Amino acid sequence: MAKHSYLKLAVLLLILASCEEYKYSIEMKSGDRGVERKLTVSDNLPEDQKEAIAKLYEKQIAPNIFWGSFVSNLPNDVGGAGFYTTFNTDMGKTTIFSERFRGNDSLNDTLEKAQLLVDRIVDFLIGWLEYELGDDPNFVNLKSFCEKNLRQDLKNLAIYFWLSNILKEYKAVDSDEISIRTMQYFVERGYFGPKEALLLLGDSDELTEETAYNFVCRFVAGKMGYSDPNIAAERLKFLSDEEHLEKSIEQYVHTTDFFTKAWEEKKLKENDPNAAPPETGKILGSILEGTWFDLDFFAPTHTVEVKLTCTNEPFVTNGRWDEQASQVVWINKIAEDMKLPTFFYASWSEPNMEYQQKHFGRVVLSDEDLAQYCLLRENLDEEIGKEWDSFILSLNPGEDLQERINTFRFSCDRQKDPNEQKSDLAKEPRELILTGLKSEK
Repeated sequence: MAKHSYLKLAVLLLILASCEEYKYSIEMKSGDRGVERKLTVSDNLPEDQKEAIAKLYEKQIAPNIFWGSFVSNLPNDVGGAGFYTTFNTDMGKTTIFSERFRGNDSLNDTLEKAQLLVDRIVDFLIGWLEYELGDDPNFVNLKSFCEKNLRQDLKNLAIYFWLSNILKEYKAVDSDEISIRTMQYFVERGYFGPKEALLLLGDSDELTEETAYNFVCRFVAGKMGYSDPNIAAERLKFLSDEEHLEKSIEQYVHTTDFFTKAWEEKKLKENDPNAAPPETGKILGSILEGTWFDLDFFAPTHTVEVKLTCTNEPFVTNGRWDEQASQVVWINKIAEDMKLPTFFYASWSEPNMEYQQKHFGRVVLSDEDLAQYCLLRENLDEEIGKEWDSFILSLNPGEDLQERINTFRFSCDRQKDPNEQKSDLAKEPRELILTGLKSEK
C-alpha cells in the first residue's frame, strides 16, 4: 500500500468528514402557556429527521423551521433533555433553564467503554506480537508484560485522557498539568526516563522517525529480557521503520477473525463471491466499533445555537449575555458518543418592584436572593403559604417593619407544646427579607 501511516490516513478522513455540518438554531422566550420555542435546522438535515422533529412541535412554519409552546419539559428535538421552569410569588418570579444536548452523562458507562477500548487494543497488540515473535523463547516475558502491566497502564491513560478533555473544556486546571501528570505516571513505571519523556511527548526537533522506532525496538527488546537490543535486531526488524511496520500489521490483519468476518460481509453486501478484500484500515477501525472512539470517520459534525430572551440579566449562566437584545446566547458543537453532553443553563429573577416597594419601601429581593425566596415559598404547604402571603400583604414601610418581620412565627410553630423543641419554618424567608432591608442597594 502507499507509504503513509494509518494515523495520517485517519487525519485525512477526519478532514474530509468535517466538510459536512448540521446546524440547529433555537430561539426561546416566555409565552402565555410556558416557553415559546422556534427551531431552525440546516437545509441539509435528512428529511426523516425533519419529519421526526415536526411531530414534536405545534407548527411547521417552513420546511426547516418549527414552532411550539412548552410547559416545563422541552422537546427532545436536537437530542437530549431540557427544562424551563418558572417559580411565581407575590414578591416576583425566578426562571430556571437548563438543557442537555446528546453526549453521555453516565460516567460509569464512559469509563466502562474506555476499559473495553483498551482491552481490544491490547488483545490485538498481543496477537500481532505473537504473530511476529511467538516462536521466540523470550516472548513469554513480553506477553506477560502486555497482559498485566501494559493493559492496566493504558486503562489509566484512557482515564487521564478523558479527564484532560473535561478539565480543558471547563478550564478547571492548567491545560499542561494533566499531560505532565501522565508523563510522570509512565516515567515512574519505567516506560522511559525523564529525558526520553520530554523528547517523545514534546515538540522537539530532535525527535525523528528513526529515533522513535529505535526507542520502540529497545523497549520491546528490554521487556523480552534482552539486555542488548542488537541481539534481537533481526527479530524486531518489523518495528524498524514505517514500511516494515505497516507490512507486518497488514499481514497479521489478514490472519484475524476480524478480517475473515469483514470479507464475508463484504461479499454478501456486494453479492459477489469474488469481491476484493476489505482495506486494512477499515479492519483496524472495526476493532474499535462500539467502544469509546467509534471510528465513523464520515459522521457529520453538529452545531447548536440557542438564543434565550430574558426579562433581566441572569445571575448565573454559562452563556454570553447580549444586553442589547436581552438574550443569553450559546453556540457550541454538540457532544457525541462518550463525551460529556453539551450543556446550557441560565437562571434569572424578575422582582415585582411595585409590590416590594409598597410593602417594604424598596426592592429587597432580586437575583439569587429572590430565587432562593421563590424556592422557599414553593416548598411551603398550602395553608402555611397562605398565612405567609397574608403576613407580607399586611406589611407597610415604617419604624416597626423590621420588628414585625423579626418576631413573625407561623401559627403552627406558636402553638407548640412549651416542653417540645420549637421549630421556626419562617426563619429562612424572614432572614432573606431582613438582610435585603439592611443592605445598601
